[in-house]
Amino acid sequence: MKELIMRLIGEARIQQAVAMSHVDNGMHVFAYPQEAGMLIALGVSAEAPMRPEDILRRRGAELRLFGGWLPALFNDGGIYVVRRLSSEEEEGGDELDSQLEAALELLN
Repeated sequence: MKELIMRLIGEARIQQAVAMSHVDNGMHVFAYPQEAGMLIALGVSAEAPMRPEDILRRRGAELRLFGGWLPALFNDGGIYVVRRLSSEEEEGGDELDSQLEAALELLN
């Protein structure tokens, strides 16, 4: 997952546009460049058996672990968690690994 995120971050920086990919397990991944840094989003389509309440409940139960990931419901019904990356995370530091692990746990 980290390699995919790093590739999307690179594409988003070069194109100055959203870079997106779909993973085999049905997950969608976005990288969105902004002046103040990079946003990344991981999520599932509206057809997934997950409900927004599930993510909110999990996040609230372990806010220390999941607090950096903000839940989002897209117009198409997709459920995502969004995070603004720190400069270390944008460069692929160890913190990115732990944050991606937390996001995947939150979405499962």
